[in-house]
Amino acid sequence: MTAKDRYQAGHADLVYWLRSRGETLKKSGSEWEWDHQGERVTVRNNVWFDQYTQEGGDAVKFLQYFYGMSEERAVAEHLGCSVSELDDVPEHLRPARKVVPPKQEEKKIELIPPAANGNMRRVFAYLCQTRGIYPEVVSAFAHAHLIYESADKHNAVFVGMDEKGRVKHIHMRGTLSESGFRQTLGGSEKAYSFHHTGTSRQLFVFEAPIDMLSYISLHPENWQENSYVALCGVGSAPIQRFLEEVPQLEEVTLCLDNDEAGHKAAGRIARELLEEWEVEVSAHFPDQKDWNEELLSPSQEETVGQVMAM
Repeated sequence: MTAKDRYQAGHADLVYWLRSRGETLKKSGSEWEWDHQGERVTVRNNVWFDQYTQEGGDAVKFLQYFYGMSEERAVAEHLGCSVSELDDVPEHLRPARKVVPPKQEEKKIELIPPAANGNMRRVFAYLCQTRGIYPEVVSAFAHAHLIYESADKHNAVFVGMDEKGRVKHIHMRGTLSESGFRQTLGGSEKAYSFHHTGTSRQLFVFEAPIDMLSYISLHPENWQENSYVALCGVGSAPIQRFLEEVPQLEEVTLCLDNDEAGHKAAGRIARELLEEWEVEVSAHFPDQKDWNEELLSPSQEETVGQVMAM
């Protein structure tokens, strides 16, 4: 295997490779999403990133990581030859492959929040009626300008701000019951994802904004005193930012999904935090798959309804 072989194989188009093998990918902004055993993997041309394990790399690393191939076997796969043929096949006889040119230095993307609709009827109906979230919780975040309805598609917009009130992160969720649309806008800073900063020593961590709002609905007593953050994925950057900027925090509770991917992510994040910070780290998983399913489960609906009526 020559350095040229490795370079060419590393720049093979992963979307082309996956589709040629019958894999299904979903478009998400400028990237594609591939669901691998419950783990969300984003793919753009020849590079990939596993949102749960926080691993990534080029096209050769992709085959090594997900398919257990050796580096030589992965290179041969992308070049369309056997390992023994790597040095023997003349360049002009090798199968044509779509090759991505070397990555250019990317310009910084400006975060442009979508225009707000004149009212929030669709978002309130979706969050409170469809998702069962406590209306006073939604109202509190709406009054803080952290949730609103977009004017164009009527999406629920979850806003992340810095300590000076500047918008740094935008995550959107479709409000149609059959819609699976969700997107974090380009230019968003991961460290400032959707959150609430309280005064207590506790920080509760979630994968998605709706899980965060669902948990607060399940545990509404004095919820404003605590801090909460939705990672919009499973990267630890928002937690690290909280620990840097909110000195009173001493406890971090990881409230991720109750599935294999969520458990793996919780273990990884816990190790990262314990290596860098003097904090207590614990995990609190729902009985259901996620906190919104927990909120909507029959055993919880009656309890939440009683709290709302008080």
